[in-house]
Order: sequence, then C-alpha cells, then structure tokens
Amino acid sequence: MFFAGHSVKEVIHRNRSWLFMAAALFIASGVFFYYRFPGTGGLADLLAGEAGLQMDQLQKLVNFIVNLPAPAAVAFIFINNFLSTVQMLLLGAGLGIMPLITLALNGALVGATAAAAVSEGTNLFKLICFGILPHGIFELGAFFLAGALGLKFGYHCVASPLPGLNRFQSFKYIWKEAISILPLVVSLLALAALVEMTITPLLITRFL
Repeated sequence: MFFAGHSVKEVIHRNRSWLFMAAALFIASGVFFYYRFPGTGGLADLLAGEAGLQMDQLQKLVNFIVNLPAPAAVAFIFINNFLSTVQMLLLGAGLGIMPLITLALNGALVGATAAAAVSEGTNLFKLICFGILPHGIFELGAFFLAGALGLKFGYHCVASPLPGLNRFQSFKYIWKEAISILPLVVSLLALAALVEMTITPLLITRFL
C-alpha cells in the first residue's frame, strides 16, 4: 500500500520505537491505575469516580447504539473513534502534549474501569479476552499508530528536527507519513466498529 511516497510497511518499521512508546505509555498507565483503584486520594480517586461515571455513560451510549439500525450503529462508533484518533494525531505538533495526555488518560481510564468491573465480580481474564480484545486489537492498533506519529510530530517539530531537516521540513515529512498510514487507520477503525457491534456483544453475553 503506497501513498505520498511512503509505504505503510516502511512507515511502521521506521516508527517502531514510537509505536512501542505509545503502547508502553498506554499499558503502563492502565496497569498502574488498575492496581491503584480505588486509590488513596488524588488522581486515583478522581479516576475512580471518572471510571464509575464512564461506565454509566457507556451504558447510556450502549442503550442508544443498540436502538440504532446496525449500519448506523457501526457508522456512529467508527466516526466517534476516527475523530478522536485523528485529533490526537493532528494536535501532536504542539509539543506532543495532546497524544501524550490522551494515551496516558485512556490507559488510566481503561485500568480504572477494569478494576471497577472486577470489584463487582467480573473475571479480569474474561473481561480482557471477550470484552476488550475482540475489537480492541483493531481499535488499539489504530490508536497506537496515531499516538506514535503524534508523539513524533511533537518531538521533531518542536524539540529536535529530523536529521538534516529543519522543523518545517520535519513537519512535512511526518505529515506525509501520517497521510500514508491513514488508510490503514481507517480500515482498522472500521473493523473495530464492526466487531464491536456484532461479535463483542455476543461474547460478553455468552462469557460474562
């Protein structure tokens, strides 16, 4: 797959350290706040409350989505995830702060929400395998790709330009990389939305 002079395979290979950083930040934040839940004050308690609020909002969102026709529900989930992912990517040029915060905060919320579910008797292994991974494999793949290039935007466009390039040239180069992987990100998010609406609910009903 080629676009704007970069192949998707080349872009992923060239940015594997940024991908690892994005995934590591998300996972570390999730694990930390999973074990901090409900916490001993400060941010942990704030996230505990946010996790409970998110679960309530998620239930309302689920109720809204299930009443939509299947194609409309898939489209709704896709558009919501696409806008969030692209926003993180495009705002990365501002010191990489937005993708950094977004990766850490989403990891923290997943960790706190998982802890809240486990505290109510849900099996963590089943929750991960049947409630998160089926669609999360695709969704997180797109999320980490956007987060990785968002972090790269911030570092090379502000702190340190790419070798042999100035900051504006670095921006153009990374922008071409971002455009190159956009079809893959869109495909992953579309698959995630489809699986989240069709397969994940069946697995949750059967195993959770």
